[in-house]
Amino acid sequence: MTIFNTDLIDSLTNLTPESHLAKIRQERLVATENTQAAFEAIFSTPSDLLPINVKYHFALEVATLIGSQSLIHFYSQLLLSQTPITSTPGFEAAKKYLQILTSSPKETDYSLIEQLTDHGWQNADIVLLAQLITFVTYQARLVEGLNLLQGHNSDHSNITKIKAGKWNSRPLSRHGKPSPIAFTQDELGWEAWLDARAANTLSTDEAQVMKKFGQLSSEYFLLLAHHSRILEIRTLIDRGVFYTSGGLPRWEREYAAAVVSKVNGCIYCASVHARKASQYAKERRNDVDKLLATATGSILAEGFDDRLLAITDLVASLSATPIQSSTSQIDRLRELGLSELELVDLIQSSAFFSWANRLMLSLGEPFEIVENKE
Repeated sequence: MTIFNTDLIDSLTNLTPESHLAKIRQERLVATENTQAAFEAIFSTPSDLLPINVKYHFALEVATLIGSQSLIHFYSQLLLSQTPITSTPGFEAAKKYLQILTSSPKETDYSLIEQLTDHGWQNADIVLLAQLITFVTYQARLVEGLNLLQGHNSDHSNITKIKAGKWNSRPLSRHGKPSPIAFTQDELGWEAWLDARAANTLSTDEAQVMKKFGQLSSEYFLLLAHHSRILEIRTLIDRGVFYTSGGLPRWEREYAAAVVSKVNGCIYCASVHARKASQYAKERRNDVDKLLATATGSILAEGFDDRLLAITDLVASLSATPIQSSTSQIDRLRELGLSELELVDLIQSSAFFSWANRLMLSLGEPFEIVENKE
């Protein structure tokens, strides 16, 4: 693959090292460096079913659906030097999975995974495909968000308020467990549609890294451990986005993750991060509950104070597919006193959960934890 001597996100957004925004990205160095590392790892990981020309083609498809002109141009240029793609039933099944996962993530279900396995896709191939698709959804929103901070409007002349998406309505999971049909701050479980790795198959180094991050008992992370290096890098981005000091208050970063989850219909992610938002700002629990209670088809950015309203508005618009955000939303947040570092934190939190929601929704499903009351 092409080796980039400079940070790809800086390059795509025309940031020079001396620019104020580039320096702010350096303040969030863990997220910045590992976003670059994730790109390199995902596109260099070998797979017979995902050779580099197919990876670039799929990345272009995702960028096109999202409407990121910077990424459309970037992946189009990379494809020019590649050999033409021969369509196969397996390729078409992957393309269908990609289109639904990118545009309507809640519509991804086990049948799409089954179609992939029927055409020869193994667990590791499917996890790599999912990481590729979902990483580009993150990459696109990070690029477009940083462009907005520079005053580059996406030219959305007829912006509409983003509404809560559809979510699960099935009472039982695929394995017969009670399935949540409403957003909640309660703790939920999650089950995979593919075989996760057994902990005893991990190398010593893999196990040590997962133990450090508290992932060894999680079916979700053991599933992603089919590509453990990508999992490690992605975890570092998560830490670099959510666990840094200064900038946007932690509760608002967690709240942003819940907003994205309402757009995409991810009950599991919303339960985790709404609960964290309430823990970090107990006095805002009513606001968090109000967000979670927003019905499908109802506008998300309604009924909050001015700051939370503007945050919800930008996050929801950036999370929509195609992206609907505008420089006017950035202007409003600046009027309300948000610093450039806070705005970068908000954009990164939103963009990351485009990635997180889609992995959770396309590789498995949540279930309710039924306590033993005997």
